[in-house]
Amino acid sequence: MGAMGVHRIDTALRWLYGFETEDDEEGQDAGAVQKSGADEDWGVEQEKRGRKRKRPSSAAPCKRPRAATPSPSDSASASSPRPLTSWDPVPKRPRSGAQGNSSNNNNRPSAGPVAVPAETVAAAAAAAEEEGTRRRRRRKKAGWSCHQCNTAKRTMVKCGRCREKIYCTFCVKKRYRDLSEAEVRAECPCCRGICSCIRCIAEVKQSEPKSPSLRKCNSSSRSAKRKKKADPAGVESTSVCNGVAPTEANDHSSLISSNGINNPSVKSDKVDTLGVAAQEEGGAETKVKYARYLLHYLMPCLKELNKDQMAEIETEAKNLGLKLSQMNVEQADCWNDERVFCDNCRTSIFDLHRSCPNCSYELCIACCKELREEDLQGGTCREELVSYPNRGFDYMHGGDPLPELINCEETDLSSCQPKSKKWVASRGIIRCPPTELGGCGEHVLKLRQIFPKDWLNKLDLNASWLNKKLEPSNIVSGECPKCTKNENSRYAATRENSTDNCIYCPKSDNGEADDLKHFQSHWVKGEPVIVQGVLQKMPDLSWEPPHMWSAVHGSSTSSDMKNVKTIDCLSWCEVEICTQDFFNGYYEGRMYENQWPEMLKLKDWPTSNHFEELLPSHGAKYINSLPFQPYTNLKSGSLSVSALLPDDILKIDMGPKSYIAYGCTQELGRGDSVTKLHCDISDAVNVLMHTAKVVPSEEQQDAIQNLKARHEAQDEKDCCGNFAINRNDKCHKSCVGENHASSLNYIDDEEGGALWDIFRREDAEKLKMYLRKHSKEFRHIYCSPVEKIFNPVHDETFYLTEEHKRKLKEEHGIEPWTFVQKLGEAVFIPAGCPHQVRNLKSCTKIAIDFVSPENVKECLKLTQEFRKLPKNHRAKEDKLEVSETF
Repeated sequence: MGAMGVHRIDTALRWLYGFETEDDEEGQDAGAVQKSGADEDWGVEQEKRGRKRKRPSSAAPCKRPRAATPSPSDSASASSPRPLTSWDPVPKRPRSGAQGNSSNNNNRPSAGPVAVPAETVAAAAAAAEEEGTRRRRRRKKAGWSCHQCNTAKRTMVKCGRCREKIYCTFCVKKRYRDLSEAEVRAECPCCRGICSCIRCIAEVKQSEPKSPSLRKCNSSSRSAKRKKKADPAGVESTSVCNGVAPTEANDHSSLISSNGINNPSVKSDKVDTLGVAAQEEGGAETKVKYARYLLHYLMPCLKELNKDQMAEIETEAKNLGLKLSQMNVEQADCWNDERVFCDNCRTSIFDLHRSCPNCSYELCIACCKELREEDLQGGTCREELVSYPNRGFDYMHGGDPLPELINCEETDLSSCQPKSKKWVASRGIIRCPPTELGGCGEHVLKLRQIFPKDWLNKLDLNASWLNKKLEPSNIVSGECPKCTKNENSRYAATRENSTDNCIYCPKSDNGEADDLKHFQSHWVKGEPVIVQGVLQKMPDLSWEPPHMWSAVHGSSTSSDMKNVKTIDCLSWCEVEICTQDFFNGYYEGRMYENQWPEMLKLKDWPTSNHFEELLPSHGAKYINSLPFQPYTNLKSGSLSVSALLPDDILKIDMGPKSYIAYGCTQELGRGDSVTKLHCDISDAVNVLMHTAKVVPSEEQQDAIQNLKARHEAQDEKDCCGNFAINRNDKCHKSCVGENHASSLNYIDDEEGGALWDIFRREDAEKLKMYLRKHSKEFRHIYCSPVEKIFNPVHDETFYLTEEHKRKLKEEHGIEPWTFVQKLGEAVFIPAGCPHQVRNLKSCTKIAIDFVSPENVKECLKLTQEFRKLPKNHRAKEDKLEVSETF
């Protein structure tokens, strides 16, 4: 048999002729090993068929390279065997046909044929032919079935790129709404990396580690050694090799997958996180410029923190009768992966604090100061109970309440501080609080520090020296001559004698310095910014909720996956619904028995600390596509304070996080799909990734108008009943016709998805005054009037309708920036700006938090506001830990 005949032998016969299999070829160095003619012919044949060679998703760790002709030096070294090290590949045992001395084996080709009986060859050939026939039949049968649903009775669309995958028109319309049949014919969802079929999801689950800890373990195996390799962007990275130089096939073997999570484009996205940063910010001049900019805004905050700590140390020295130079604060037992909170106000502790040596009760220095002044505000040692009665479904739509129904508690904490217990400092000395307040009441709280001695003081001195050493920073001015009424701005307010009625709204940042300076000129004033066209940077990914759900959960049929927990925007309580029903309602809408629209919200799914783990391709692409990367890149942003934290500490969870919710263009007044008024403690950027419009029928429109009339009558009744507070005020009216007249402008905007109202920081106090005065006109859980207020902005119990915004401007002369967020637009919200959102359509938004140097001072201010809230307040948790970030 000739050479060509040998190459065509089926894989089942390779062992008979002593040929190496595909697995034997993995781990070879393409530059050092000559490929055999069989491999070349096989590759040509497969290339003619329009297919690429498939390899396993993970390379085998112990594969033997082909033997090369040894040089004299190699022969000498081979004669003296050396002991195997832990990273050496395990040698294979010789094949059964490889008998004889070493010289004979070296003289003959390693892949040469071996004589075998003719009967054995004939039997094996017949078996191989029969197996090949069965494979061809299966291939022919599967070739005309849909890759998504495996159905073969519908109209099919074949991919022109891979020439293998076929999708039926039903799946294209149902599963891939953003793609037309022509686009699928040019490039199928599998080639685009957005296929959501069970097989593709299963391949992703097998190839991806389950958690970051697994990735860390896999990358630090003892049997592997690290080797530096330059990536396309010129940044050195580490790769793992098992004693064998990686080949081109090895580099791509882990990328072969039909889903976008593991396709080559996604790998380049992950590299871009460092590569783009290296290109844009790698220069020494740029780094120095960013350092000066950071110092300018961070130094005042650092000095304030150091001043507070020094004041506490001076007080302790005075109580002990020591000089300041004689003070020696004991080091606290704290690890880098541990977070320390004040047991009174729940604020994070970053350095100096007091601790009980008996029960480990810990107190921040802000609470210490208030205790000595007998004005303890942080947490006020209390837990408040706020309950809203469930008066029945009919009451939520204007009917009479039902008596004696179970109350729905807003929180599950019901304990309150006994009035008889009082915690005070005795002559400046603070003892541990009594057991009723969480302490032991026996020992004096000792001063402790987390950082080394005088660490913060030395940091302050070094920063001051460095600031003098460097040239003055090129701080942008507050004036922006470019933003008049042009294409880069959007009209959002009608304030009189104001220069900030327009919002800076560029089409997209192109990474140039002028764009960043323009952004900073508005950002430093606390103004929001809108960037258009962000979604265009992510054309290869599907952001439809069903696709994202399939990418996370795959074909799982567990009870946890069949149902999903959502928020009902009418009762504002958590409800459980079938997953498929929720997604059907996202596209088609849902309504109650009385035809009132049912608005549901799926908030923070998947949980923000698992987003990049469960949706790695979406997370990496989203982060790299955000505008103004020095601020928004959570990995390498040079102007993102949280990104500059050391790697060995417990990082703050900044996102990404998703928000999936229904929407309605018309303002309902009750049960709107809204994010109620609140104020974030950090900066944020929110991108509208997907929308679906639901148009109610004429019959439903009539039912909505009738129910609105009932709501209006109930509002007047309930409001007039509360007039003992202020009898000079008029009864509250919803003003259905006037209330929704201004919202008609949003109906005609086909690209609009969400209506935003962002208030200026300086207007926050007047906004609080208005909400306290008109609190009874707002409804919260079970559509019950708001009963109690702690902080109108942080309580998240208010949403200002068009009528309330009109009255707010009449009474206090303030109004928010009001604008419609369109598909693919990114909204930048500065820290400290109260804001609210109403969904005009079913929307999918992805957001991240970040800390910009310009707003660190505002973040610290908000931290003090949060610490004064009750212990069990829903916004109490100091998620950002701004002080610790320093």
